[in-house]
Amino acid sequence: MKSLIAGLLLATSLMAGAEDGFDDDGFDTDIVTIAIDNTSAAKGVLYGSIDLEAHYNIDNDQDLSLLKSWVDVIGEYKLDNGNKIKGNLKSAHDFIYDLDGSNYTATPSGYENEINLNELTLEGSLNSKLDFKVGRQIVVWGKSDSIRITDVLNPLDNRIPGLVDIKNLRLGRTMSKLDYYVDEYNFSAIALHENRFTENPAQYSDFKSAADKPTHTPDDQLDNAGIALSLTGAFEGYDMGLYFADTYIDKAYLKGDTLYYDNKSKMVGAAYNQVVDSFLLKAEAAHFDKIKYNTDANTTVDSARTDVLLGIEYNGITDGSIGYEIALRKIHDYVATINSALNGYKREEEYQQVIRFNQAYFNQTLDLSVVLSAMGDSAQDGGSARITLDYAIDDQISVSGGVIDYIGGDNPMIDSYQENDRIFTKLSHTF
Repeated sequence: MKSLIAGLLLATSLMAGAEDGFDDDGFDTDIVTIAIDNTSAAKGVLYGSIDLEAHYNIDNDQDLSLLKSWVDVIGEYKLDNGNKIKGNLKSAHDFIYDLDGSNYTATPSGYENEINLNELTLEGSLNSKLDFKVGRQIVVWGKSDSIRITDVLNPLDNRIPGLVDIKNLRLGRTMSKLDYYVDEYNFSAIALHENRFTENPAQYSDFKSAADKPTHTPDDQLDNAGIALSLTGAFEGYDMGLYFADTYIDKAYLKGDTLYYDNKSKMVGAAYNQVVDSFLLKAEAAHFDKIKYNTDANTTVDSARTDVLLGIEYNGITDGSIGYEIALRKIHDYVATINSALNGYKREEEYQQVIRFNQAYFNQTLDLSVVLSAMGDSAQDGGSARITLDYAIDDQISVSGGVIDYIGGDNPMIDSYQENDRIFTKLSHTF
């Protein structure tokens, strides 16, 4: 499997320098413009996709490990006063658990049937400089495409690690958001009403065999609400952001036999992007004043943590880009017992590196994506390598597929994933 990935990565590097042989439009035709009077446009719009996704495991006896149908619907409705209601509903059924002869002895909790109202908001303007948005929503902080540093407000669906990008994993969270605009600046004030946390692999899934522990999460009461503030600016050639959040972070700790998610921390952070010729330079930093880590099954210690990221992306490739990001997370006042299964084997200094290559071919109907993610300063803790091809058959139908290789290493948790290498494919119909 490793040789397959290495060969595909080598082929990708050779393809990066090739020209498509097509111009931007693909055809040399005259354009005829037709003016249409549409003064009575509909107030509402409904669109989305229907997907069928399948996974075949290569290195273990699960074989066909996922056969899921998805319906992803987005709706928008404009009110008479100019405000807008917007929602996103996702539902799915995994047929793998219905098949006779399936290698799964039990169904992981929440895996067979899913329904997720991921976004439902009311948004509008109070005046020319002040906007509001209330409801379950997604708010993206920071500049990185691959590693979360300041992007702390929304949890993720992380049940199949490394399979898709972060932008497709975020789960909505109920918030009230005010945006104030002046010149190039945007100041946001957010009240965080819902305490929602990342969905990690469950017992009986490919990535977890141990029993699920009971959990205790903070109620969605006023006393448990969080606050978040940001100041961002977009300027010629660069942009920046300053961030503050006081909320429960996405890390549980153990007390007895129960996982507690009332791990509250104050975060201050900053992010910066700058374009230099064909390069995009990225930098992020975040500091958490305290995070609870287990020293044993009943005892925790509060330690501060500082995260930093540097990245560079080259966009001088025709219809393509290549980028590299490296992040360091440092736990202050570290004690050796933090490096245990209770905390996911956290080191005092933990490095994460991501190399990403994207290229479009055949008049941008075929997209290639290669992502190599590794933990450790020399990739010694393991990671994953993913190659994906996405082909647009027409304006409504596309097919995608690829392979992901989980790479073992010194981190026992990541090392346990390495037998879950898989081939995946998806057929999508948009409407």
